[in-house]
Amino acid sequence: MNKKKNIIFVYNAKGGKWNYIIDTAHKYISPSTYECNLCQITYDLKMKKPWRKYVENSPHDLKFLHEEELDQYGLSQYKDQLPICLERIDDKKYEILITKEEMNHFKDEFDLINSLDRKLNTHNT
Repeated sequence: MNKKKNIIFVYNAKGGKWNYIIDTAHKYISPSTYECNLCQITYDLKMKKPWRKYVENSPHDLKFLHEEELDQYGLSQYKDQLPICLERIDDKKYEILITKEEMNHFKDEFDLINSLDRKLNTHNT
């Protein structure tokens, strides 16, 4: 049985309603210049249903942050590596599960789900 893991996703975007509106418009007006593939593949106007179902049913603790929250969580060293997915190993140690480069190659939420499942099921704790 797998141990419950603390997984942190960090969007390459700012949080808040106004930023959400701007980002949503940017995704549709100029998707090739939009810099957060994590946002692109998991959200339309709202969280995509398969991704929402995956998040809700995950046995792991999944946390979602925006770029301005990095300092608050002691993750400022990842500022230039967004979007990213990290596993919290202990209070001060994190391991990268999905790099910016890998995240940017995903075509849809299913690529992300499959990659995450592979890593979480084979990842040593």
